[in-house]
Amino acid sequence: MRKTYIALLGLLIIAASALGYRYVSNLDQTEIRISSNPWVGFTPFIYAQEKGWLKNTPFRFLWLVELSENRRLYENGFVQGFTATQYELLHFPHPDALEAAFLIDRSNGADAILSNRSLAALQAESKPIKVYLERGSLQRDMFHAFINENGLKDHAFELINRSQEMLLLLKPDAEPMLLLSYSPYLTQLHQHGFQTIASSRSLKSFIVVDGLFVNRQVYAEHRADFVKLKEIFDRALAVFHSDPKIFYETVKGYLEGQTFDQFMTSTHDIVWLNQQVDPEMLRHLKRQGVRVDERIP
Repeated sequence: MRKTYIALLGLLIIAASALGYRYVSNLDQTEIRISSNPWVGFTPFIYAQEKGWLKNTPFRFLWLVELSENRRLYENGFVQGFTATQYELLHFPHPDALEAAFLIDRSNGADAILSNRSLAALQAESKPIKVYLERGSLQRDMFHAFINENGLKDHAFELINRSQEMLLLLKPDAEPMLLLSYSPYLTQLHQHGFQTIASSRSLKSFIVVDGLFVNRQVYAEHRADFVKLKEIFDRALAVFHSDPKIFYETVKGYLEGQTFDQFMTSTHDIVWLNQQVDPEMLRHLKRQGVRVDERIP
C-alpha cells in the first residue's frame, strides 16, 4: 500500500485534494518540490523515495495523474520543478524561465494512439471521430503529428479532454474513437479492446524526450543538490538494470495494476538517456526552444 503523509501547509492540502494528488510529503519553505507522474521513465524517483534515499536531500515529490496539472502547480508556486516531456514545457507561457536539469529518457513506443478501428478504417471514415486526450500536454502535438502523417487532416474530429484515470473507464463504442495514452495505462486500454495504431516509435515527425525541468533561479542556486539528485536517480536506475524484479516490487504500487511482465514491456518502449545523448536530439530540443546547455550530463 502506498504511504500517504500529512502536509504541513493547510492550503496545499486543499489544493492537493482539488487537483487529485497521489502523494504529498512534508512540505516547508526549505524544500524543493517536484511534481511527477507514474510514467515508466520516472520510476527511479519512486524507487529512491520508497527506499528513503531522498530523506537527506531537499527534494520532495508530489505524484499526480494528469500531465497538465504540472502547469497549475508550478504557476501557483506549489512546486519549483516537474518531470515532463519537452512539449509540456513548451506549453508554458514562459518556457525560457525553466532549465532542463537533466534528461531522463526518449519515448520509443510508450506514448501511443489507440482506436476501436484500424488506421485504414479511420482513413475511410466519413463520420466525426471522437478524440480523447489530455489538453495542455504533448498529446495535442502528438495528435496533430498523427493526422498530418496519415492523411487525416480533412477529417472531422471532436476533441474531448479526459484524464488518464477517466480514460480507463472507456470501452470501444459503435462510433469511431481515438484515445491518446501512455504507459502504464496502455495495458488496461488494450485489455478493454482498443488497439494501438500509432506510437512515438512509428511517428516520424514527433520526438518525445522526458526530463526534469526546474525554475532557472532555483536551479542556479541549488545546482549541487540537483547533481546529487541525478546521482540518486542513476543509482536507482542501476538497481533496475541489475535486479528488475526487486525494482518492480518497490514501485508497483504506483503502476496502476501492471504486472511485472507488463512493466518490463513498458521499459522496452523507452530509451534511457543516463549514459549517452544523441547530439542530433539535443539540437532538435534547442531548435524547439528547450534550454539544455546547462543540464547535468
